[in-house]
Amino acid sequence: MPLLSVLPRALCILVLTLPWQISSANPADQKKAINVKADTSVFDERAGTQELAGNVEITQGSMSISADSIKIELKNGALFRITGTGSPIRFQQLSEKNELMRGQSEEIVYNTQTSDITFRGDARFERPGQEFTGHSIEYNMNALTFKAEGRKNNSDNGRVSIVLQPGEIKQ
Repeated sequence: MPLLSVLPRALCILVLTLPWQISSANPADQKKAINVKADTSVFDERAGTQELAGNVEITQGSMSISADSIKIELKNGALFRITGTGSPIRFQQLSEKNELMRGQSEEIVYNTQTSDITFRGDARFERPGQEFTGHSIEYNMNALTFKAEGRKNNSDNGRVSIVLQPGEIKQ
């Protein structure tokens, strides 16, 4: 099975599993075509890998991802893992309420077997009223668990940083 036919589903899964986006992602984006651009693309059918490199840009509706490289891996003919790297890899999408959500890290790894998505290296997520930073952020879609580790430098003593803006209580 050519990986290009798996790519739209894989990228949709990657984008829709971001932890802070589960209930607020724009559902209309899921029905739109996924467009991928890169300087190079290498498909290895025997290894079950598709490697995209150089100014990788992925868009689907209001969602966009920019990365230095993305690797898609199949195992026994099924999507197994998606790994993206960048300086940083960037993500953005409009919510259902037309609010901009953004995320970035040096690496994103999505394992379809365990339903884990991990953001490593200066991980940061923002949406209106919330900002979250740390060295590593892991989310499990099945267990609905969210785990973070602080940055690995001395400026913040390796702690996770969360900023919450007070909001209005709606009744």
